[in-house]
Amino acid sequence: MVAIQQEAVTEQLALGVKKATEQSREILVSIVKKVRGCSPLSVFASAGALNINERVFWSEPNGDFQVSAIGAIHTVEAFSDDRYTEATYKWHEIKKGAIISPHSRPRGTGPLMLGGFSFDEQPVKHKLWSEFPHTKLILPVMMVSFIESEAWLTINTLVKANDDVEVKASEIMKLEQQLLLNVNEHLHRENLSILSIDEKAKEDWLNTVDFLASEMRDQLYEKVVLARELRLKLDQSIQVENVLQKLLNEQSTSHIFAFQFESDCFVGASPERLVKREGGQFLSTCLAGSTGRGTTVEIDQELGQALLNDEKNLHEHQIVVDMIRSAMEICCSEVDIPTSPILYKARDIQHLYTPVVGKAKENVSLLSVVGHLHPTPALGGYPRNVALKKIREHEALERGWYAAPIGWIDYEGNGEFIVAIRSGLIQGNEASLFAGCGLVGDSNSESEYDETRIKFRPMLSAIGGVNDAYQ
Repeated sequence: MVAIQQEAVTEQLALGVKKATEQSREILVSIVKKVRGCSPLSVFASAGALNINERVFWSEPNGDFQVSAIGAIHTVEAFSDDRYTEATYKWHEIKKGAIISPHSRPRGTGPLMLGGFSFDEQPVKHKLWSEFPHTKLILPVMMVSFIESEAWLTINTLVKANDDVEVKASEIMKLEQQLLLNVNEHLHRENLSILSIDEKAKEDWLNTVDFLASEMRDQLYEKVVLARELRLKLDQSIQVENVLQKLLNEQSTSHIFAFQFESDCFVGASPERLVKREGGQFLSTCLAGSTGRGTTVEIDQELGQALLNDEKNLHEHQIVVDMIRSAMEICCSEVDIPTSPILYKARDIQHLYTPVVGKAKENVSLLSVVGHLHPTPALGGYPRNVALKKIREHEALERGWYAAPIGWIDYEGNGEFIVAIRSGLIQGNEASLFAGCGLVGDSNSESEYDETRIKFRPMLSAIGGVNDAYQ
């Protein structure tokens, strides 16, 4: 393990204190260094062993980019009607005048804000989501990023004019050593058993599907997404790092994530990007219309081909494509969208998939695009305001961060937000899992119920094995 030398830390902190004195404000100091002998998941587990109650894990598909963020030196919350603009402004204020060493470093290192927004802009009311407010983005104390087979450690701190740099440097080095010493000893798999699965208001959910479909047949609106909840109870506490390891093994084509605040952890494996910014480009995804995977290659191909030709699913998908095109055209000078979808295959399910690429307009931030896109018809419905009203009236749960934008944004404004589906909220030896499906006029309640059963499988498998009813 290569440790950051305390002298180098002290030197950067001293520059920060000097700047803080000159400007009469706190200054962000961020130090980046290559390290060996650890991975983001092992660091996430190490933080858990130290009882650090704010930690984030993030992995792009196939593990090409992974981050583990530990602790928080600053938290951004937003309370205005335009939470995305407010969060962007607050992030800009934090990083103003920051000292970052070195200046040249890989993407995904240095100061990053990680977090999310609730699905609904209305305040979170249910105690289930008490640790996950309307808007929460954290600037971590420490972060390990895994990029192209190399690990990088970022240390962040805010310094004031009168800070003792020697004391502060010593505190930083102590936490680094605690996190990275024997880091791989904390990963171990425990076999958990699911004691009970409570299907929340199943019959009411089926009846609601039929009712909403009838309204859409009367052309009152085009689409609404209806979610439902499973509440699990297990024989012992759920170790989040073990859930993440299984998701990484089984859902390699998805984004794997975990956001832990206090004792609650929101974790999942989402196949759906909302928007990613890379320099001057915005990348988005249309993912709507789905079917199961086949037990043989031939059956799987037949199911996929049937999906590509299914009128109901193609209609549902096109609603999403049209809305995302309109939103991206507001934010981009050019937008490129293929004329027809292809198949996106995950372990348990396959979707209709259309990629979207846009050339960013000047001064358009990543979070502003998140605001224009969320919720897409794939997560809410269409028209947006009508669909949200129907969800508030008829869904027997509060979504909280489920199906909401979660992700990260860096110092330069690059980053990525996904929609938090195939997910669950872990609380000790219990968990709430969430799944939804897009309803249109010809939706059938039993078919839609079967679709949600498939969508619960990734989290059920990762937590304690798939119950017989969800095979």
